[in-house]
Parts: sequence; structure tokens; C-alpha cells
Amino acid sequence: MRVWLALVCIALGWPGQTAPAAAQAATFEGPVLPDDRTGRLERILQRGRLIVGVKDDYPPWGMRDAAGNIVGLEIDLAADLAARLGVELQMIPVSAANRLPRLEQGVVDLVIATLGDTEERRQISDLIQPHYYASGVVLFGRPDLPYTDWGQLRGRPVCLTGGAYFNRTLQERYLVEGMVFPSNGAALLALADGRCVGWAFDDTAIAQLALSGEYPGFTPALPVILPTPWAAAVARGEGEAAWGRFVADVIAHWHVSGFLLERQAAWGLQPTAFLQDMQRMWSRKGTDGAPFCTRQANGAVPPSCLIDNVARIGAGPVVVPDWARAVEAATGLEFDVLFDAFARAKLAQGIGVTLALSTVAVVGALGFGILLGVADQAARRVWILRAPIQGVVTVARMTPPILQLYIVFFGLGSILANSYAITPGAFLVAGLIFSVYAGATNAVLISAGLEVEGRAQPDAGLWARLPAALVRAYDGLVATCVNIVKAAGMASAIALTEIIATVNTLIAEGASAATLMNFLLVFYFLLVMGVIWLFRGAKRLVGVRP
Repeated sequence: MRVWLALVCIALGWPGQTAPAAAQAATFEGPVLPDDRTGRLERILQRGRLIVGVKDDYPPWGMRDAAGNIVGLEIDLAADLAARLGVELQMIPVSAANRLPRLEQGVVDLVIATLGDTEERRQISDLIQPHYYASGVVLFGRPDLPYTDWGQLRGRPVCLTGGAYFNRTLQERYLVEGMVFPSNGAALLALADGRCVGWAFDDTAIAQLALSGEYPGFTPALPVILPTPWAAAVARGEGEAAWGRFVADVIAHWHVSGFLLERQAAWGLQPTAFLQDMQRMWSRKGTDGAPFCTRQANGAVPPSCLIDNVARIGAGPVVVPDWARAVEAATGLEFDVLFDAFARAKLAQGIGVTLALSTVAVVGALGFGILLGVADQAARRVWILRAPIQGVVTVARMTPPILQLYIVFFGLGSILANSYAITPGAFLVAGLIFSVYAGATNAVLISAGLEVEGRAQPDAGLWARLPAALVRAYDGLVATCVNIVKAAGMASAIALTEIIATVNTLIAEGASAATLMNFLLVFYFLLVMGVIWLFRGAKRLVGVRP
């Protein structure tokens, strides 16, 4: 029962949570509200509520308790900020892939969500210093793994969580075969099913997961690599404004006061050298006895108190030809992604998977629709035969395809893997689910068309009536197949890297959102028009003009 509940929760998600700030964590004395309360800070105070994007699947930083409330160390940090502001705290769950987009869209005021500080992310939002934590990357796998070095994972399937800062590096530098899932829960389900050799993720989260005993057959493996500090983030332009400065001063006080060390211990985390070093640095005194790491007269913090050499998760600077720069200047669209070999290969792969999956879904939807529609009409006078057919059609139509994907890929897939050593691939599962889901709707349309044609041609058999029935159901069939093509993006839930998932990953790594969103718009317009054109051609083949 717990497995099915987990699948439903992953598929449908959880709502946001509002709670009084004082109920979450103790408030330490420290920075007070600045006199300048303009910009985002003014909006927060007027609203009377601080909205923070947090994780709810990353124990102990952000997770759900038995009552479904979001709790964790980062929630304590958000609550302390809200208490200092004198406002309520509202928490909105975010993922690694959508946390910065939600910040820039104005959905949240602040992100405190295990965000590694990288060059690319600094181009998207304003990342606040000082940092409040740090982590590296480790592999969570079975203790008998025959690997001792990351280089030995070349070509091996490794489960990844979408939006993580290290995904590209693992695929580009260590040449792993990345299976990118939208959430930690989905990646762990795939790991338990044996679909990958391990789950690569932050060492802090994996250490806690290992201690929890939830996955007794797995343990942290391989050395920790790619250490990266964590930053809170505010929207672009707010970092040096009143809101960003207030957040930075509060984080500095968390280090000086020992609040972060205290919260770390309270949540059962092992002491880290990073927090100890940060407390020493932010507590040190200058020659005059005053705190050294404090804002100067110009409002700036001494450079030695900040970290500038952060990691780069994307490619280095790429050479863009003059014609592309000219187009960029005229349109405002950046084309760097097209001249980055890794990103270009990922885009090509995403396009290929989407086209292949769309073709399978359309052909499968028509095939299943015809078979089920004909069978429904053939058994229309025999209730005991027709009832199972209509039951299959009803269940397939009424169950959301995203839930079907999870149940078949993780639920049924786990049974097949454990009992028969059969592991159905993501493409096979997605193609089957989309075909059956759309095929069930097509079956209703085709069955109705056959019934009407039966009254018009009472002496004709079912297969003889089928062409005319298809023409009669033409508009509905086109709409169903177009919709299933547009729904192909859901396949990313089971680590099938179609074009939407690929674009989201590239944007999370710093690629131009405007360019890639416009690309998606044109791509899907052409894809849908192509499907419609093919249907029109098929209609002509049966002798009826569309």
C-alpha cells in the first residue's frame, strides 16, 4: 500500500503550506529591517506573508512529516527570516529544475532549496552570499558495486534528478549514461528497480538517507566529488536591493550566532568543516576590534569574505559566428546553445525521441482504437463479452496517463524485474501507455462510427464498414492523436529525455530561456501541423476529401 501511495504522491504532487513563522524556529537577535523598504521587501511587508520556495523531498533539509507538513532545516531558516520580518511564512515546494524559474516568475520571494552556487545560476537569479551550507556529489548504490572510481562508470546507467548542478558534468566529463528523473522519489524508485547502477546526488542527502534505513540494500559509494556551496536566491536585480541585502545580513548573522551549527545538530547532521570555517571567518575581528566581515560605508562586504570561484555546470564560452550575433542583436534571442556541442547533441536526441514517441503513439492509438472499436461492435449483443471491452476502454480513458506511466514503469516494472528478470524500457512503457490511453478514446469514436454505418449499410460487415466509419470519426481521431503528441512531454516522468525535458534541463544549466521556449513553440507547431497533414493525406486515400 505504501508503494502505491508513493506513486500517487509523486504523480500528483503536494500543495503549498502556510504556517506562522514563530511556530517553525526560534528567532535570534541580529539584523533589523532596513529603512529602505522598497522593491520586493516592500511587497512582502504589504502582503504580510513571505513566500519561500523549499524542497519537500530532501531530508532533513525539507521533507513531509507524518501529518503532511513541510519541515526541515531549510524550513527553520525560512521561518527565522519570516519572524524577523514580522510576517507569516508560506512555503511552496519546488524542484531542482523549477526553483529558479518560479523565482523569476514572481511565484516565490526567495528560494532556500539546496541550491548549489554556479556561474550559470548567477546569470539567472541573484545568489546571496554568504553561503549557508555546502555539499559534494556521491553515488548511492549497492555495497557490492564493482566500481572504485567515477571514471569506471563510463557508459553505465546512473539515475539523476533533473536540474541538479552536476548532471552535465557527470555526463560530459565522466561519460555516464544519465537517466534523468523529475524528482528524488522517482530516481530512488528506479534505483530500487535496478534500472541504474546508482543514484548520483548530494552527499549530505545521501548520508541522511543511508542513516534512515529506508533503503537497507544501498549505501554511499565512490569518493565525494564536485564540492559546491549552497546559496539562497532572490530574483534578478534584488540581490543588491533592500531585500537581497537583508537576506545576506541575516545569513551572516546565522553564521556568527551559531544558528546554523545549532540547526545542523538539531536535525541530526554531522558537523561540517564548511560551517565551522564560515563561523570563524564571519566572527573574526579587524585590527580595530570591529567585525571584519561587515558592510563598509559603501555597502559592500570585503571581497575576502565572499566566494567568487564557483563551479561552472555548462560549457565554457562558445564561439558564435557573426551572423548569429547579428540575428541576436536584431531579435534579442541568444543562439549560444546551438554552438555548444553537448547542448546541440542533447537537443537532437530530444527531438529524435519526441518524433519517435509521437509516431509510435499515433500509430498505436489508431491500431488500438480500431481493434477495440471493432471488438466492441462485434460483441454489442453479448453483454458478457462487451463488458470487459468497455471496462478496459473506460479505465484507460479515465486514468491520467501520468499515473499510468508511474504504475506501469515502477509498479508493474518492479514486479517483472524481481519475478522474471524483465525490465521494460522507458520508451516501450511510454509508447504503450500513450497508445492505449489515446486508443481508448479512438475506440469510442470508431465504435460509434461503425454503429452509424451499420444502420446505413445493414448488409455490410464490420471491416467493410470500417473505412466509412473512420471518415465519420475523422475530426475526433485527429484531435485525439494531436493531443497525445502534445502529451509526449509526460514521458520525462520515467526518464525518457524528450524535447521538453531536454529544454528544461538546458535552461536550468544557463541556456537562454527565451530562445529555447520559442524553439519549443515552433517545434510543436510544426509537429502538430505535420500530424494533421498526414491525416488529411490518409483521408484522401479512402476516397473522401477532408
